Amino acid sequence: MSTRRGHAEELAAEAIRSGADRVVAVGGDGTMQEVVNGIISAGGGTLGVVPVGRGNDLARSLGIPIEPLVALDIALGPAIRPIDVGRAIRGAHLRHFVAAGGVGFDAQVSWTMSNPRPWWKNGRAGYFAGTIDELRRFHNQRLRITFDLDSGREVVDHTSLMVAFANGPYYGGGMKICPDASLSDGQLDVCVVGDLSRFEALRELPGLYEAKHVRNPKVRFYRSRWILIEGDEPTRVHLDGEPWGTLPIRVEALPAALEVAVAA
Repeated sequence: MSTRRGHAEELAAEAIRSGADRVVAVGGDGTMQEVVNGIISAGGGTLGVVPVGRGNDLARSLGIPIEPLVALDIALGPAIRPIDVGRAIRGAHLRHFVAAGGVGFDAQVSWTMSNPRPWWKNGRAGYFAGTIDELRRFHNQRLRITFDLDSGREVVDHTSLMVAFANGPYYGGGMKICPDASLSDGQLDVCVVGDLSRFEALRELPGLYEAKHVRNPKVRFYRSRWILIEGDEPTRVHLDGEPWGTLPIRVEALPAALEVAVAA
């Protein structure tokens, strides 16, 4: 059992180096991210997912149920699926993620939510409350995003509320931020939310669970093997809902970099 931030990563790496070929992670997306980083750093192995966290977006993308005993049977079962992993690079720092990450407003919310909170501020209601509170203080920022698209290199440079980069379709506890994202296409799906006002952002928020934001002309989607995000300010970053420094950052997809136990 992990007892502190980073401990699950250490335990997973130790298990693989000691001869285990599978690590079953019990927790949310933050725990999954730690375990995946441990597995990869130790040379590779299979991940079993038992989702008992707040978001559980990796499990949702894989179709793994939230019932712990059912999920445990799957985690220990014979069916294995290779999936992509995201890799973020910031200077000399490197981190893998499995669901999604973001820059700007959503990252600011993640940083706030990572601080100790009363129990009644957790869950979806707490997330909405924290989001609205941050929205009152946040200002949109100028970002430069470089994409490696099938059609060639492209640069987007404008004021944005946020940029989300996704390995799978879900983040933030079931929000379909990039509804067409695939865990096995070797690419990142990227959602660039433009210069929305506070009112526009608040209006879009509930519809994220049904992907209604795809109809907004200020929201654009890209599919890229890697992206480079730069900004004029020290804009915050999150990976799988966990704070991870500030810009600039390069993010890339690692095709079929992890084996995961799935339902047969």
